[in-house]
Amino acid sequence: MSTSTGMGTSTDTRRPHADVRSGVRRASAFLARRSLRTHRRAWAAVFAATTAAAALIGAFALVVGSLLLAQPPVARHAGADAVVAADQKVTYTAKPWGSEPQTATTYLSERVRLDRSAVAKAAAADGVAKAVADDSVPVAVGGGSSSTGAGGASAVGRSWASAALTPYRLTDGHAPRTSTEVVIDSALAAAAGSKPGSQVTLQVDGAPHPYTVSGVADTGHRGAAPAVFFTEQRLTALAGHPGTVDAIGVIAEKGVSADELRVSLDTALPDRTRGDREVRVLTGSERGQAEYVDALGTRGDLLPLLASIAATVLMVALLVIATTLSQAVHQRSGELALLRAVGATPRQLRSAVGREVSRVACAAAVLGGIGAVPLGLLMGSLLTTDPLPLPVPVWLPFAA
Repeated sequence: MSTSTGMGTSTDTRRPHADVRSGVRRASAFLARRSLRTHRRAWAAVFAATTAAAALIGAFALVVGSLLLAQPPVARHAGADAVVAADQKVTYTAKPWGSEPQTATTYLSERVRLDRSAVAKAAAADGVAKAVADDSVPVAVGGGSSSTGAGGASAVGRSWASAALTPYRLTDGHAPRTSTEVVIDSALAAAAGSKPGSQVTLQVDGAPHPYTVSGVADTGHRGAAPAVFFTEQRLTALAGHPGTVDAIGVIAEKGVSADELRVSLDTALPDRTRGDREVRVLTGSERGQAEYVDALGTRGDLLPLLASIAATVLMVALLVIATTLSQAVHQRSGELALLRAVGATPRQLRSAVGREVSRVACAAAVLGGIGAVPLGLLMGSLLTTDPLPLPVPVWLPFAA
């Protein structure tokens, strides 16, 4: 009996405390609701400032996240399983007097080339079916005074051996056999009205020269630049660097995975190029870096710029939100003093103000987050370029 009485007493002792806490919460919620209805203008300013801040910060986060995921598109080497290229990144470490060592990293805008001997080494690697030197030169089709009607269109000059890296396939005619024969892609052929046996004027090394169209090639890959294909010997002479190559396209044997191919090429190739640059083996989405050598440099320049602007926007937003919130609470100082005088506890007042702020902030954050998506897409469209398109996966807006 005594035990039962003791338990009953303990339960009765705890119940008033629970009732008090519940009453405090109900009173705080009531005060918050009434205040939001009464002080609509003051809280509208807080709501607007918080919504704008959330939209801007979310938009910058979306663009920065898209930049971190961005890779140059794979166009010229879409048919290659791997691409071997020199590292475009330069790292310099200096130790200022009296300071710790400082390291700076940048990307070269001009292409760093590989020694031509690396082509044979890549071809001899395990699991490699073919390794092709991929050089390119800018070509003006028409030469400014051509009767072909191409109107001086620009194209990329490549060797016919590298056509398999996109891949291009002959749809008419035959491969170039002499230094005066070329294969043009179907887009250029349609623009120039050319067919096998036609004459076309090309300007590569400063002066226009006539060439005979030996064939027309087509590719099913979208995004590849218009191409003109020469013999390998002729392109090497036009490129002007016979001892080096721009990149090496590698086609793997059947059944060889990308990881196995990478390991095999890393083993077969030298660690450094002739210019003491690292040799990189690019697979998957990395292959576009071999074509657009300045794309990662652009990304490296944009990231610090966007980060600094986003940090400035964040600081200004916090200042504006704090100011409007302080003003909204200050306008209620007389009301809060009156509530305190009639018996409201400081805890009730803090809880009421906190509930008001949280309700306004949550609604503003949701609305600002929704607005951040189109704003971020607009900012991304202004920054995106052909060498560096900005992807927006489905999960990125939610993460930002």
